[in-house]
Amino acid sequence: MLSLLLLAGSRLVLGGVLAARDAAPVGPFGLYAYGGGITGAQVFYSHDVAYIGDQMQMDDDEAAPVVFTTGPNDALVGNPDIKSSKSIPSWSNKAFFVPKSTASSHRVGFTSKISDPDDDDDDADTQGFVFYGATALHKSADNTLHGLWSAVPTFSQKIWALQWNVTGGDVSESVSVTLRSTPPARPFDEV
Repeated sequence: MLSLLLLAGSRLVLGGVLAARDAAPVGPFGLYAYGGGITGAQVFYSHDVAYIGDQMQMDDDEAAPVVFTTGPNDALVGNPDIKSSKSIPSWSNKAFFVPKSTASSHRVGFTSKISDPDDDDDDADTQGFVFYGATALHKSADNTLHGLWSAVPTFSQKIWALQWNVTGGDVSESVSVTLRSTPPARPFDEV
């Protein structure tokens, strides 16, 4: 039942850490969004912001699909997938983050440093990314697992901004998605 909820793109919050959770994917991996008509759009980088979709439509030579590895304290470290980008980006070793619960922004992105969870001046939480099977979740300080990913439309029909914990008036334009380390059966741009 849990896997059906995750695939449906539901806003997932689980109490406590699941004893049966799997380890993070082995080796470099991509993250792909599923839900609300989005069928496997890959996470990509542009100007320290996380997007999903077709990075070739972005007017940014630094835009590139992200290949992740696991870092210390359940951090996810991203590097450009140069095989799939339109140029060779200059960025590397960027820590993936979600905004802390005290942040005013819902933006998901990348930063050059892994954050300190006790630093109140830092709105980025770069630690606590765990996987239940292939599904990416975030573990908060109270050991609650969250899957609060959302996709917000941009200027392109094939690019969405990746956001976290979208609530209130922002919900109308956003689509709940699930992030998984499993690529789609067919490439996203063919759907």
